[in-house]
Amino acid sequence: MRSIDYKKWASYIFSIRGEIKKKNIKVLELASGTGQIAKYLNKKFKLFVATDKSFSMLQNENYLGITRICCDMIKLPLKKQFDFVYSTFDSINYLIRKENYNNLFEHAASSISNNGIFTFDVALEKNSIKHEKHLNRQGRYKGITYIQKSYYDRQRRIHYNHFKITLANGQKVEEIHKQKIFRLEDWFNFIDSSKFYVSNCLKAFTFDNANEDTERVQFILKKKLC
Repeated sequence: MRSIDYKKWASYIFSIRGEIKKKNIKVLELASGTGQIAKYLNKKFKLFVATDKSFSMLQNENYLGITRICCDMIKLPLKKQFDFVYSTFDSINYLIRKENYNNLFEHAASSISNNGIFTFDVALEKNSIKHEKHLNRQGRYKGITYIQKSYYDRQRRIHYNHFKITLANGQKVEEIHKQKIFRLEDWFNFIDSSKFYVSNCLKAFTFDNANEDTERVQFILKKKLC
């Protein structure tokens, strides 16, 4: 993750919020992780709330002074409505099943004001094919050794990342991460059946229109008001 320019990514997300013609925007981040984006965007808004399913991640020092809620993005326990809701780094791909996406859009719609925006990025197949071999690697960081094996199952359209980690105290940990790589048209079908519509579908980090050959797509959704 060290090669990722989080400040630049945060600036891109901030530029998307420009579509909201309102002062004192209320902002909600989903799947905030260790707060790498939150630490930049929190300073730009009067009300900013970060959420993640992992309690331990929310303890990271990046969250100093930031309101945090530990919750699942498909079961948002929020009564307050926000003007701008976002998620980054293809976190949405990890939901895997169609019913999870239905729950995500249902809960997000309840948490967003009528003129608000829900924006997130998703990885498409070209991204998995391009980076499949690149993500097979091993190394050492602060006394921790790791081996990462990456595999994209083209038939099931699932990208696997298998991590074998040895902590500094010798403890061994294994994790298997799975991401569902839907076709671009599948995402439109999910959204069309929700309370949102696609306001923009962009090549991530740009304002150019995306297509099926795009590696990472940035969706900008707005609520259907009738």
